[in-house]
Amino acid sequence: MAKIAIVTGATGGIGREFVKQISAGEGLDEIWAVGRNESKLNELSSEFESVVPVVADLTSDGVDVIRRLLEQKKPDVKLLINNAGVAYMGLFEDMDNDEIARFCKVNCEAPARLMNAVLPYMHEGGRIINMSSASSFQPNPYMSMYSASKIYLKNLSRAVNIELKPRGITVTSSCPGWVDTDLLPRSKDGKEIHYTGMISAERVVSGALKDSAKGKEMSVPGFFSKYFRLYSKFTPTYIVMRMWSKAVRKYV
Repeated sequence: MAKIAIVTGATGGIGREFVKQISAGEGLDEIWAVGRNESKLNELSSEFESVVPVVADLTSDGVDVIRRLLEQKKPDVKLLINNAGVAYMGLFEDMDNDEIARFCKVNCEAPARLMNAVLPYMHEGGRIINMSSASSFQPNPYMSMYSASKIYLKNLSRAVNIELKPRGITVTSSCPGWVDTDLLPRSKDGKEIHYTGMISAERVVSGALKDSAKGKEMSVPGFFSKYFRLYSKFTPTYIVMRMWSKAVRKYV
């Protein structure tokens, strides 16, 4: 029975870093790298010999593709990394119905269904890491759908983690702040965007893997996200939202 990890959004900055660090340190037979871009997945498999490309679109039938593979291969799933996600900065009223549906599909439905799909193939010591965000610590105006979806994923992770304790399976929610990847725009209408406390994908991933191995329910990497978590816990939400709005409104 092959010991595997499943990483969604595997070709992006954080996903690729997960593949890199898992291949170097987890001692698994295969890493199922999930993504939509077949050529990028093939590049990943040529770089890391344990990578098995899985072309799957989580906005459509991607979860069913992975579920069928699980039923066929019957592996021992040691790690599930729910990393795939979509983001949006702007006015909620400017989003159309398709964008809203895509947010819910990728950021909420897909990770929940994948957790459900892998659990029959997980045993004691199995670990799930869900990529939430420091945006889950409070509602974020101008990123309303993003922060709401990350709140959902964080709370789902923490609750299921309690349910799975008798089976010896850990669910860890990773909640970084701004992460230095190519997905972040660097300017808006000629204005340079300043991301407070931005950290590397390498640091986020190493922290998530270490905290998961320790059985922690949350991984909060970097000073900014730790500070933001405490600040949001003890400061009235309307004040936090007002300060957030003041900081990001100029980029919208």
